[in-house]
Amino acid sequence: MPKVIFPSNWQQYTNGTKEVAVAAGKYQDLVVELHQRFPALTREMIEKHALAINGVMILTPLLESFEQDSELLFVARIAGG
Repeated sequence: MPKVIFPSNWQQYTNGTKEVAVAAGKYQDLVVELHQRFPALTREMIEKHALAINGVMILTPLLESFEQDSELLFVARIAGG
């Protein structure tokens, strides 16, 4: 099962959970599953972040899929100017 590692500032929304195994294999399913498991973690909050899949940063992961042994990490997007 894919493993999601939560940023430390999200742990207040996940009841202190640092990582969790998920059944999802696609980004859209992942967003739904995380919100169902942790209602305080809103869809908007999740979608504001980039997603690293096995260390590869995906800035707009909307259509991404991942393998059952993937490690997923949400990362704040940084804007430059």
